[in-house]
Amino acid sequence: MHIALLFFSGTGNTRWLVETLHPLLISSGNTVALFDLEKEHNFDYHAYDTFIVAHPVYGAHVPRIVIEKVTAMIPGNRSLIVIATFGYVNALGYFAEKKALGRHIYAYYNVKMFNNISTPKMKVGIKTPEKRLLSKTRLKKKIEKIGASILMGKCKIQGIGPQLLVGIKIRKAFHNGLQTHYQTLGVDPERCTLCGLCVRECPTHSIIEENAVFTFHATCTACMRCYNHCPTQAITINGVYADPNVYTRYAGPWK
Repeated sequence: MHIALLFFSGTGNTRWLVETLHPLLISSGNTVALFDLEKEHNFDYHAYDTFIVAHPVYGAHVPRIVIEKVTAMIPGNRSLIVIATFGYVNALGYFAEKKALGRHIYAYYNVKMFNNISTPKMKVGIKTPEKRLLSKTRLKKKIEKIGASILMGKCKIQGIGPQLLVGIKIRKAFHNGLQTHYQTLGVDPERCTLCGLCVRECPTHSIIEENAVFTFHATCTACMRCYNHCPTQAITINGVYADPNVYTRYAGPWK
């Protein structure tokens, strides 16, 4: 097979999954090209017969960047294999994914990773790196099974269950919030050192800094990378500073 493995990873979970899956697919003699969706590529879809898309789930939604890039890079008549990562339960599911991407999904896989967001508006627990490491072997076996299933050409659809009914409500509740998320972001000038990390790491180039004034734009995909990765925790939510001793920042699955 000639496989195009496209992915987006906000804070590292999906990236680790893809980097684990990639050599498994190659080991059977397949040609596998990796495409990070936050980067620009000279992508010729004619060169591939299999398309795999891996991404996190945000509020029972497909991240905006994934929808836009997949739509632009892969024609609507091409079938996809999708791998969705999530923190608690995938309330998005196959049917909503198919509608969001606007094309047939041949196989749909769920991989439960770790919650990576804790804010004053949504205070949830984030496991310590030590506790997350306890799941690493289990997750590797899960990815190995997915790789084997893909290589055997199985038409497997995971995650069809009652949580998808709840997902309808979650999508409605989060829809406007995800679209306007950029409006809630700000920078605490007393904590900001103007290191520029948030500007450089934003996957959609949605953060502009000029004369120490930060502007967040509507192209934001709500990945929260700026919030999680800021070395001085200077990113605010609705003007509120989030004390890192109370609201844990997430640096990646094993950090």
